[in-house]
Amino acid sequence: MRLLIIGCGAIGQTLAKEIDTMDEVDLFYITDKNEERAQQAVKSYRKAKFITNTDESIRAHLKHLDLVVEAASQEAVSHYVPFILGFGKDVLVMSVGAFANDELREKCFSLAKKKGGRLYVPSGAVCGTDGLHSASADKIDTVELVSTKGPKSFKDNPYLKSIGIDVDTLKEKTTIYEGSAREAIVHFPKNVNVSATISMLGLGLDKTKVKLICDPFSDCNSHRLVVKGVFGEIVAETENVPFPSNPATSYLAALSAIGAIKRIAGNVWIGI
Repeated sequence: MRLLIIGCGAIGQTLAKEIDTMDEVDLFYITDKNEERAQQAVKSYRKAKFITNTDESIRAHLKHLDLVVEAASQEAVSHYVPFILGFGKDVLVMSVGAFANDELREKCFSLAKKKGGRLYVPSGAVCGTDGLHSASADKIDTVELVSTKGPKSFKDNPYLKSIGIDVDTLKEKTTIYEGSAREAIVHFPKNVNVSATISMLGLGLDKTKVKLICDPFSDCNSHRLVVKGVFGEIVAETENVPFPSNPATSYLAALSAIGAIKRIAGNVWIGI
């Protein structure tokens, strides 16, 4: 198996470290808009090679690839994912908040169906997506996600500044947003990728409810997913350790991608 990782930040390098140990992978490539960082990163792995961050370079390597992993940004999803799917290649998307853009989402879904490439979205930093997926086979009444994070996760957020909230001055747990998943992704693009995932699995971006809480005493990123429908009720709670270098991102998000890649590379899927 051969892969390309787009992005070598906290998540990208965590993926690279694990992929380098996988028997199923004989070679993988790394690229990043910061090419110097990517060139340095490949030196840490036995199976890694650097390629330049251009459409021409990626196109030239696609025919040799089994999977492309986006671990960069929503902007990278907008640019690269339709491009890759257009060649019928499989792609795994980490910055799933990009799919809050209806036009982009439908374009990617259509290309996957038309060209035969598979579009993978891992569960990310939230648990309970398996149950939500199953529940969606019948009527779902409500889906709500409550996410609680520390001030570092929301620091310098333009939306919070515009409504006069300074997370560094909060003295107690404070709800800083409550509304639809669609608007949550617009206002907090670095914090609520999981809301896009559960929206696509369940009721959609406009009917999925999101509450964001800033807790000045919290040292973890927690998510509480509540789903109600004809099946009954799901309550799934997750407390995540954040990446030290990127507190807006949970370590479990990277682990979910690693788990997904291992399932894609293997022949046995448990809990599908």
